[in-house]
Amino acid sequence: MSHWYKNVLNLFVRDSLERKRFIDEFNSNAKDSSKNLSVDVLFLASTCPGKEDASYRHEFSAPRFASGFEIQVCGGKPVPPEDIVIIGQIILLDKVLVRRMYLLHWDTFIIKDIRTGRSIDWRIKDFVGFCGMLN
Repeated sequence: MSHWYKNVLNLFVRDSLERKRFIDEFNSNAKDSSKNLSVDVLFLASTCPGKEDASYRHEFSAPRFASGFEIQVCGGKPVPPEDIVIIGQIILLDKVLVRRMYLLHWDTFIIKDIRTGRSIDWRIKDFVGFCGMLN
């Protein structure tokens, strides 16, 4: 196996582990918040297919089948669409979290209420804001 191929393979393996760590950390924090009654629903994050729309893609995007970062709203009562938007906006205000999603190859951020099937998505690149360097 050539040297450059090993480097590329190592990059994907390392990033794959980092993506798993990111999801595990998010889910652990969400579970703790739910247990501590900080929030009245449970959030569960996972990787999912990203949007087919090319406007979501960026230079670090993973293959489309794994380019979506989805948060499922579980437990509690169904969430109205306007509350899904508010949850998304709160998460997208966390610039560190958004940059990590971007650099970990996600291009689509989705929040989905699993009881109703309603979901809303955002282009992650629209919220990165590396001080205008990526515009």
